[in-house]
Amino acid sequence: MASQSKAQETPGRRGLEERKQLIMEIYNSLRSADIASIEFEGPEIAVYIRNPKFIVENENVVKDLARKLRKRIVVRTHPKSRKSMEYTIKFIRENVPPDVGIVDIQFDDVLGEVRVIAEKPGKLMGRGKVFRNLVLAETGWRLEVYRKPLLQSGLLDSVLRHLQRHAEERRRALRDIGERIFRDTLIGTRHVRVVGLGSFGEVGRSAILVDTGESKVLLDAGLSPSGYGPDSYPYYWSPEFRVDELDAVVISHAHLDHVGTLPLLFKYGFRGPVYATPPTRDIMIIVLRDLINLMRKAQGEPPFEPRDVEKALTRLIPVNYNTVTDVAPDIKMTFINAGHILGSSMVHLHIGQGLYNILYTADFKFYRIKNDRSTRLLPPAEYSFQRVEALIMEATYGSKETQPRAEAEEELINLVNKVYKRGGKLLIPVMAVGRGQEILVVLNEALRSGKIPEIPIYVDGMVYEVTAVYTNYPELLVKPIRDRILKQGENPFEGPTTVYVTDHYKRDEAMYSDKPAIILSTSGMMNGGPIVEYFKYLADDPRNALAFVSYQAPGTLGRRLQSGEREIELEMDGGIRRIKVNMEIVSIEGFTGHSTRGELLSFLRRLNPKPRNIVLNHGEPSAIAALAHTVKTGWSKLGFESPPIIEAPENLEGVRLYPRNLKMKLALQHS
Repeated sequence: MASQSKAQETPGRRGLEERKQLIMEIYNSLRSADIASIEFEGPEIAVYIRNPKFIVENENVVKDLARKLRKRIVVRTHPKSRKSMEYTIKFIRENVPPDVGIVDIQFDDVLGEVRVIAEKPGKLMGRGKVFRNLVLAETGWRLEVYRKPLLQSGLLDSVLRHLQRHAEERRRALRDIGERIFRDTLIGTRHVRVVGLGSFGEVGRSAILVDTGESKVLLDAGLSPSGYGPDSYPYYWSPEFRVDELDAVVISHAHLDHVGTLPLLFKYGFRGPVYATPPTRDIMIIVLRDLINLMRKAQGEPPFEPRDVEKALTRLIPVNYNTVTDVAPDIKMTFINAGHILGSSMVHLHIGQGLYNILYTADFKFYRIKNDRSTRLLPPAEYSFQRVEALIMEATYGSKETQPRAEAEEELINLVNKVYKRGGKLLIPVMAVGRGQEILVVLNEALRSGKIPEIPIYVDGMVYEVTAVYTNYPELLVKPIRDRILKQGENPFEGPTTVYVTDHYKRDEAMYSDKPAIILSTSGMMNGGPIVEYFKYLADDPRNALAFVSYQAPGTLGRRLQSGEREIELEMDGGIRRIKVNMEIVSIEGFTGHSTRGELLSFLRRLNPKPRNIVLNHGEPSAIAALAHTVKTGWSKLGFESPPIIEAPENLEGVRLYPRNLKMKLALQHS
């Protein structure tokens, strides 16, 4: 009995001793910093000091300590040791070069940062760390410099104001989260299981529960693109899923089928951390607020409210690419570029002390085309890692190849010219995030090069707000696009004929004018948004055309039209009317932000190291089956030394990745 009691107490004691050791090590290493307190704030250990000059003079000491302890350590000036905001603003304005063009100065009291938004930030950043250190030593505030975005987003500004207003709540949330992450371990990592709560055997409502026995982490919290009701939510009522047992939520990117039910978790009591890249955070808030409006129009009261979105924002922890972050006592997480949309990530989970590693691709774009980068917005997904035992990979296009990108662009340009000549309008449903920006770049480049005539391009829905976010992060875009923004001061998403639809007058102009036009509008699958209003008016005129440039999920209006339906019943003027579709319907699939079948296989071929287990999700059953068959029969051609274990579970099914009888599993799979 004594031996059993000791075994049960060991993990907790070990966790307690680790915390004490961390604190003592920090005090001993930073003796001269005049430490006021050490706080566990989210995934970081925040050291508050009274002497801001210590940070300037001992930056390498802090970095060495973080590497030694394998923790994220941040040193901040204690709030009482910081100068007032008024003094800091005055000091910055008096000491910056005269032509920097300061647009705004913002403060984040929680992080101890002063953020300068300038027209020419290079004038400050080009001076190295001199000015940054000067501000820090004199005021106690850490300086961060940002370029003035080419487009201003009112919604994004409201996000920043919310964070500033709720600074104290954010501070309390971070410390509560820190206590959860650095808590005493109870039983340690006993197993590694993944449970599909959504996106298994289907496209949409992505939600994957990772269970280690010690902790539970949810990868994505999506909504099905086919509707807004409870049948579109992940299986949150699964017996394995309890909100109060959830340690963290990790959001791979800001498409609604990966983030659309996140506020629902907060409505029902989740108060843990949400991890996302900074662009994902910004875009996520925009699309969630828009989703509430769409739900109200479609079904009355939505299942969650704006305050639930704000709760998520307060507990959201932004993490940059390639930054190892503790998300639970036994799980470290790293975001890796996925190449899908701005801020999109593959998620690498390091479980236990080197026990097991999972790579979750989420939606990703992998390409190796060297001579066709000018119209691509993002670099391709990465493929080299230190360890990967299990791969959870999307299979959206697992059964078919799409047309090459160059052909897709040529087809779109030819369609524009054809519709223009017959005096019609080209309606293009786009997702506000990703596809909208891709098509804008292509069309404006075609305008500049004279491949299409000067035709108005109306942009409706949330495309403008999201595009503004894209201009906020030029460093994450491919070099040709990045250089046009940073070096030439151009906006690649905007041309001389671009018209942003900001009121009903512009919308009426787009629909009712007798001149040819291109209309880009959300939503991309036509399951709501202004695109439906345009369609109702334009559908019966054969001079017009509708071009699908993205995947259309089963059950959506877009899929019905794509599949050949030409009489559609829609709500109009307070009743249901049958609309006859005479407009031309075209599908152009080469613009996809997902990896095509060939790109999926190319990714597997290049992936290093090779995983032992491959779990396929985010695809229709036929796509998953086709990809699974190809990998099972062609594993040697993909560079595997032995056949990997292929799993294709359905929703509500769990897969135990560790520990397991591999010999028995392989014998059954390949018998």
